[in-house]
Amino acid sequence: MNADTRLIGHWPLAGNTDDVAGANHGKAESVTYTTGPNGQPNGAAEFNGTDSFIQIEDKHELRLGTNDFTLSAWVRCESTMTHMLGDIVSKFDTVGRTGLNIHVAGSSPAYSSMSDQRHVHFGIDDGYIGEWQDCGKPEPSNSLVTTIATWQGDMYAGIADADTPEKACHVFRYKGEQSWEDCGRVGKDHGALSVTSMLVHDDVLYAGSGNWDWAKAEDEFPGFTPSKGYVYAYQGGMDWRNLGDVGNSGRVISLGSFAGNLYAGLDKRGEGKVFRYDGTKWIDCGTPDGKNVESFLPCGGFLYAATHGSVYRYDGDRSWTSICNCPFGINQIHTMTEIAGKLWIGTWPQGYVLRQDDSGEWINAGRLGIPEGLTECNEVMDLRVYNGKIYAGLIPKSQIWRYETDGHWTLMTSLASRPDYDHNNKDTWCRITSLNAFKGKLFAATGTCWSRAEHQDEEDTLGRVHGFTAGQVCSHENDIGGKWTHITAVRQGKETRLYIDGTCSATSHAPSKVTFDLTNTSPLFIAYGSQTYFKGAISDLRIYDGVLSDDAILSNTER
Repeated sequence: MNADTRLIGHWPLAGNTDDVAGANHGKAESVTYTTGPNGQPNGAAEFNGTDSFIQIEDKHELRLGTNDFTLSAWVRCESTMTHMLGDIVSKFDTVGRTGLNIHVAGSSPAYSSMSDQRHVHFGIDDGYIGEWQDCGKPEPSNSLVTTIATWQGDMYAGIADADTPEKACHVFRYKGEQSWEDCGRVGKDHGALSVTSMLVHDDVLYAGSGNWDWAKAEDEFPGFTPSKGYVYAYQGGMDWRNLGDVGNSGRVISLGSFAGNLYAGLDKRGEGKVFRYDGTKWIDCGTPDGKNVESFLPCGGFLYAATHGSVYRYDGDRSWTSICNCPFGINQIHTMTEIAGKLWIGTWPQGYVLRQDDSGEWINAGRLGIPEGLTECNEVMDLRVYNGKIYAGLIPKSQIWRYETDGHWTLMTSLASRPDYDHNNKDTWCRITSLNAFKGKLFAATGTCWSRAEHQDEEDTLGRVHGFTAGQVCSHENDIGGKWTHITAVRQGKETRLYIDGTCSATSHAPSKVTFDLTNTSPLFIAYGSQTYFKGAISDLRIYDGVLSDDAILSNTER
C-alpha cells in the first residue's frame, strides 16, 4: 500500500455487514452468509438476485469527489444463469448521472436474451455525454445491421440483405475505427438472406438465420422462395456449423440462454414455437400463443418469452403462463429487460416502455418516438442499461432515448435518415436495431424498415454501427465464469483501470479538460444498482482513498 493510501471502508461480509475500517455499517435485506471451503476463508454474503442487497447510508468519507480511489472485492457469479446478471457495487445519482457503478452483464443483442457470459463493467460519470462516432458499415451493399454482440473480447455484427445473396446473411467482427472483418455467411441457402438473431451461450457464438423482411419470410414476396430458419454455431474463421432442424419456420427470431440451455424462438410460420437444444437435437418446448416469439429473458429464476403483445413465463415441458396480454393497447413486444428488479418491455405501435410493478400491474414509463396525432408507428426495438442509465432504440426515425423518470425521456440522437421520410410510408422508415455495451462505449446499429438492399439512403446512414461514451467506462469482456474472481477498480487522475484477478484488463481516459466529480448523497449499495439485483456471492469489499500499486493489487488476490 502506498504511504498516502488510506482504507476508508472495509466490509469482510463474514456473517454481518460491519465496516471494520470505520463506522459505515450496512443494513442487509434478504442476505445469507456462508463459510467453509466453498466460500471465502473469512465468509461471504450470498445474494438471491431477486430482492437481496446491502445498503450503506451516505457519509462524507464515501463521497469520492475528484479523488483517486481503489475499490476491490471478491465476487462469485451464479454459475448457471437463471437471473439477469446485476450490480456488484453502486453509488450513483441517476438524476444527476453522478457517481460510480460496477456491474456484471452479458451481451444482450436485440431480440435475443442476455448471454450467459459474465462481463465486468466499471463506470464513473458526472453528467458527461460524448459525441457519437461512426464505426463503419460492415457490408457496403447492406441497409440493415440486424444485431451486435460481444464474445471473447470482440464485437460481432450480423447483417440482413445485400446486393447479391452471397453477400447477404454474413457476420462481421469489429476491428476498430471503421474496419470490419468478414466472418462468413451463416448458411449457404440463398432463401435465407438475414442473420435474424445472435447470442453467446456457454462460450459459443450462435446465430439464427431466416429473413428479416417479413414479406419474404412469410412467402409473400413475388419471385422469392424463403428457406427454413436454422441455428448455427461459429467455428472460427468463416465457418458456421448448422445445428439441424428447428421446427419449420421462416425465421429464428430470437435466441435465449437459461439454466444452461440454449433456446430458439420461431415466427408464426413456425407456429410460434420455442425449442431447446439438448446438444444433438432440438426439443419442442411448446407454443406460447402461435405468434412470433420476439424476445427471451432470464428473470427471477424463470425464462420469459414475449410475442406480439403478450409476455409468457415458461413453466417447463411445453407449458407457458401468460403474465400480460396487450397492456395499454400495444400489440407487439420487441424487447425485454430487467432493470432494478422489475421487468421492462419495449412495444409497438405507440412506442410505450412498460414496467411491471410488484402487484403484477403494468406502469407506463413513457411514450417515445414521433408524437401523438401522427400515424402510430413507434417501435421500441431495444432497451439497454449503460453506465447507470437506461437507453432505448426506436423506429421510425432511428432515434435513441435516455430514461430520466417515468414520462420523462431525453432524445439523444437520430443516427439514420432518409430525405424522403414520411411517417405514412414504411419504405422510408429507419431503425435502431440493436444496442450493445463494448470497450466502454454504447454501440448502436442502424437499418431500414424492411432490410432490403435496394432501400439505401443518399447519405449512406443505414446499415452502419455507431458508438458513444457517457461518462468514463472500462470493461472486461471475457467470461469470468462462476468461480471466485477478484475485481479491482481504480481511478487515478484522468485514468480508470479495471483489474481481474490482479491483472489490468482495461483502461479508459477522461476527455480533455473534463474532471469527473463523483460527489452524491445516494446510498452505497452492494449487490444492487441501476442494472438490477446481483445473483451470487460477494466477500471482502474494500474502498481506499488513493491508489494501490499493481503489486499491492496482485497481493490482495492471494487467499
